[in-house]
Amino acid sequence: MNRQTVIITGVGGFLGYHLANYLDNLGYNVIGVGRIKMRTINEVYNVSLPDQKLVDILKIAQPDVVIHCAGSSSVPDSIIEPYYDFQKNVDVCGFILESIRKYSRSCQFIYLSSAAVYGNPASIPIKESDRCQPISPYGYHKLMCEMLIKEYQEIYNLQSTIFRIFSAYGEGLKKQVVYDLCQKLTSQDKVIEVYGNGSESRDFIHVSDICRAIELVIKKEITGTFNLATSEEVSISTLVTLLKTYLRSSADIQYIGKTRKGDPSQWKADTTKLKDYGFKPRMTLEQGLKKYCKWYLGGTHI
Repeated sequence: MNRQTVIITGVGGFLGYHLANYLDNLGYNVIGVGRIKMRTINEVYNVSLPDQKLVDILKIAQPDVVIHCAGSSSVPDSIIEPYYDFQKNVDVCGFILESIRKYSRSCQFIYLSSAAVYGNPASIPIKESDRCQPISPYGYHKLMCEMLIKEYQEIYNLQSTIFRIFSAYGEGLKKQVVYDLCQKLTSQDKVIEVYGNGSESRDFIHVSDICRAIELVIKKEITGTFNLATSEEVSISTLVTLLKTYLRSSADIQYIGKTRKGDPSQWKADTTKLKDYGFKPRMTLEQGLKKYCKWYLGGTHI
């Protein structure tokens, strides 16, 4: 089998960084695009998208696969600066799609979307066919990107795969609920405040399983839209209890009742569609959180 060339945007971000290392270790010819110098892959371009340099990279590399990991990824930030979030997500996605249409039309395009497109679901588990009702600018912009991809797929025959990723976590992540709780639990505060009442739930998936799922669709040339999660509903109170144990925290927890704008109440994915292609997550939440806490306590998050 010929060595496949894969371009990864957002290689300086959490998912892009892990994915670049993972695919490089498997023998893919990985080309990184983003604001970072990586020691583990040979070819990285320090480019902040949208940038015409991407066109030159596409022309020369003629990649088999383009994986779009770049973009804003914060719900709270999107509420504060919605237009900036639009630019970093929708504008950049459109620029990449048009560049591929002109200069590398035969490649497979993989987009990392988000469960934020669903908003507060009417029921769980959530299927890919369920209605999308975003409750944040970030969710709306992710859905707009999906619509752009569908446009290029239907009109220009772009081979595309969309992953609606639920609550991703893993070593190196320095934002979102797991990281925020670790910061609070390792502070000097004897009592820490947590949003909600503890019954809110998420469907967590470790970054290593996300990488495995992406490699599967590359290998099998799978197209379509897929939920990417473990299909296990975990309450925030359960998450807090596990983190307290692994961090050896003695802090008392006070649930303050109010929730943040843009945060859904319950999330659990129906992952049957991806499972039918042979994908099954390997990392349990307990295993993943132990690894994360070990990384966090090691001080490399500072």
